[in-house]
Amino acid sequence: MAHSRMRGLKSLTCLVVLVCFLGLPGGASAQAFDYDPLCRELVQAGFEVLDTGTAHGVPYAEIKVPVGASVITISRRVPSLSLDFFRYRAKIAFFNGVNPCYPRTIEPQPFSLKSATLKIPLNPDIIPEIFPASEDSLASHKKFILVDMDKGFLALYARGELERVFPISGGTVAKKTPLIDFTIQAKKKNHWSTIYDVWMPWSLLIKSPYYIHAGLLPGENDSAGWIRLYRQDARELYYLVDVGTPGRIVQASRVKPSSPGQLFSQLLARRAAP
Repeated sequence: MAHSRMRGLKSLTCLVVLVCFLGLPGGASAQAFDYDPLCRELVQAGFEVLDTGTAHGVPYAEIKVPVGASVITISRRVPSLSLDFFRYRAKIAFFNGVNPCYPRTIEPQPFSLKSATLKIPLNPDIIPEIFPASEDSLASHKKFILVDMDKGFLALYARGELERVFPISGGTVAKKTPLIDFTIQAKKKNHWSTIYDVWMPWSLLIKSPYYIHAGLLPGENDSAGWIRLYRQDARELYYLVDVGTPGRIVQASRVKPSSPGQLFSQLLARRAAP
């Protein structure tokens, strides 16, 4: 029985390595081979790898998040992530738009990770290409805020050049963030919502009653239509823009990862078949 289990673990490990190898850009290359150990470590640490691929130019492995786990605890369990803990913690949190401290809970609640999966960047040196580095149509603006609800990120352009990119949490399906052109109408360091009686620090009023502000990032859209940023990002944006700064909220086409997800699912299904 023990030998059978060991063979099963080795088979699963080889399967994940094979899928990681096939799924990365460029096929069987030396660069792709370098990513195999991290995929293997994720499995050996007990995580279920659901998919592999690329998003915003970054190769990733998508894992199922166990109840009670957070970005921090996941990073500590995987040797390669733990060795470069602070950088990987920040990269994983940014990539998924989630506070690294939030754990996955059985029932959704404040300060919990609401997404059931996390994408683990397989190379922390690659900078995600989420927005174009320059945008000629924005060159006439001293500053311009572009919010892409599908991507889940906010970009700040300065004279058409990309200056900052921040992950966001927008409105839920029931209370979607409006797709509008706007200008910042007011700035408030310590704003209290008159609708929900909630503290919204580092607030930028874009169109009443909608604000960009510091708040919870649980890994998916979770607000009542407002746009939330990490506390430190909201503070930084607050000081980078002025009243009158223009912006736009769009719902662009989602960046679809290139991945062998169907192949991976088929292989796992075959292995599980009696």
